[in-house]
Order: sequence, then structure tokens, then C-alpha cells
Amino acid sequence: MAKLNIRNCVRCNKIFAPTSGEKICPDCRAAEMEMEEKVKAYVRDHRGVTVNQVIEGSGAPAKLVWRMIQQGLFESDGLIDAEYPCSICGKMISSGLYCSDCAGKLKENAQRFAAALSSKKRNAEKKQTFSDSMYNDINNSRNR
Repeated sequence: MAKLNIRNCVRCNKIFAPTSGEKICPDCRAAEMEMEEKVKAYVRDHRGVTVNQVIEGSGAPAKLVWRMIQQGLFESDGLIDAEYPCSICGKMISSGLYCSDCAGKLKENAQRFAAALSSKKRNAEKKQTFSDSMYNDINNSRNR
């Protein structure tokens, strides 16, 4: 029996069927996209504003504005005071989740992990099972 994939929207609590892990329903997502456009238009029309001015002037929730800033949507629009702490070390940044130092360390760790997995896989492929080695020994003795 197939399992139904349904959930409640975290915003309006309406039941919906997510297609790829969404947490909000299509109606709330459409409203959010509309609000994002409002924020973009406000920033475009009022260059050099502060984050608080964007929140107040556009009527958007602070959480939405900060998420848009983290996504790098206003990097060239000259927002004033659009900095927040790196998720790892707390250094002030203006886009993304991590400062360049922490992002570099994460990348190094991911590369080391991938290399270790690759090495482990190669080693596992090199090892023969007991029955494989017995088979090889039998074939070698027949060929002599």
C-alpha cells in the first residue's frame, strides 16, 4: 500500500501534498513570492536604505528580508547594515551562511571526507574474498 505524502503547512496549518520537501503550501508560497517581489521593488526604488527601513517600508517580515539578504539578493543594491553573524564563528558577513574562512574549512573537510571514502572504496575493491583467492589458486595450478 502506497504511503500518502501529506503535511500541514507551517504557516497556515492547511494540509497539502509537498512535491519536493516543501514546508509551506502553494498558497503561502505564492504569497511569500509576492512579498519577495515587494521587497525587491522597495530596495530597487530606495537605494542605500537600512535593513530596518526595508522591513518597515515593504511591510515584509524581518525573517523573510534576512533570508533574502543571506541568499545574496541585494549585494549590489547597497543596503546599509545588512550584516549578520557567520553561522559557525560569528564573524559579521553580508551574504551566505558562512564567512570565507569557515566556508574554506568546510570545503577542505568535505574534500578530505570524499577522498577518505574513495580510498576506502578502492581498498574494499582490492580485497578478495577467501573463495575468490581459492578459485584463483585452483586456476593457477591448472595452468601450470
